[in-house]
Amino acid sequence: MAVASFLIRLGALSTLATFAVGCVIENDRPRRLGPEPAYSVPGEEETSGGTTGGTPVATAPLLVEVDTDQTMTADPGQGVGVFVEYGAGGKWHVWWTCDTTRTNKVCDVDVTITSGNGPIANLDAAALTGGYVATPEPARLEASVRTTTEVHGVTFDTLPGAIITLEASVSGLRDGSFLFFVQDGKVRGGFQGVLTNPLQLQGKTP
Repeated sequence: MAVASFLIRLGALSTLATFAVGCVIENDRPRRLGPEPAYSVPGEEETSGGTTGGTPVATAPLLVEVDTDQTMTADPGQGVGVFVEYGAGGKWHVWWTCDTTRTNKVCDVDVTITSGNGPIANLDAAALTGGYVATPEPARLEASVRTTTEVHGVTFDTLPGAIITLEASVSGLRDGSFLFFVQDGKVRGGFQGVLTNPLQLQGKTP
């Protein structure tokens, strides 16, 4: 997958942000995105991006806050991105684009979303034409589709305040660099490091 840059427009702001999307290796300690101190998930080992005695070491997902009722737009076909938006009352919109116009390649996108508190409800996959979506468990959904110059995605509800865990791969590549959300009025909260994939997200206002 070639490096591509594209514009992300924030729905409630006039700001334009440009991001380069490519393959990046995570070498930093997992931590909460924001003013909170570094943390790890109980039961998981921290990692510097390698192995310990030949055994793979688990990486704790970052937990990020998503601004409520903030939206993003991106030009389909111009870049690879998986975008997460949150609406008051537990309403989520997860959608994605590919860089086919620039690379003449397709993106085989696989997305898994799990709710940490209660079921996933009111799933709408109307924007997943030609793809596959299933809920093998009440708190889990799985979606896959081949994306080129269109926008694909799903909407669903969780309990207000629930944390979701998002894992996404594009043509077999699982990379935090193509995950986007709005925090504190900025794309990715202005975070310059590498996001984990999977990534945990919570709406700022339940």
